Amino acid sequence: MIVIDASVAFKWFDKAEENNEQAKEVLKKHLLGEQEIIVPDLFLYELTNAWSTKSNIPEKDIIRNLRLLEKYELNIHKLSFKNLYLSCSFSREYHVSVYDAIYAIIAQEKKCNLITADEKFVKQTKQNFIMLLNSMSVK
Repeated sequence: MIVIDASVAFKWFDKAEENNEQAKEVLKKHLLGEQEIIVPDLFLYELTNAWSTKSNIPEKDIIRNLRLLEKYELNIHKLSFKNLYLSCSFSREYHVSVYDAIYAIIAQEKKCNLITADEKFVKQTKQNFIMLLNSMSVK
């Protein structure tokens, strides 16, 4: 079981993205039932927003990506107020956004690793359970 953030999933849909192979390997393990992926419901908004506002992907391709994403059957964690309280504390302690902190809090709650492509987040938090995607090897 692992938590991933939207920065990892974004790479699933664009071969030109750096570390696309590592991201695809994470997805492959999930699809084969080897390692369940957990994401907060926030993940869906973040990923859709990235496609819509931070890329030139045509709308029809965004819809296609969302349909694919739905087929991946990710374990979508519904956020609780407790998650928000803890995320607020984490955010202030490590000077990161609450959005980023939510992923870390869920990983802590589930006692698993968080995989991210956000190098700055990894450096700021310095937590052993938060792993950088590009540090993972591809088979």
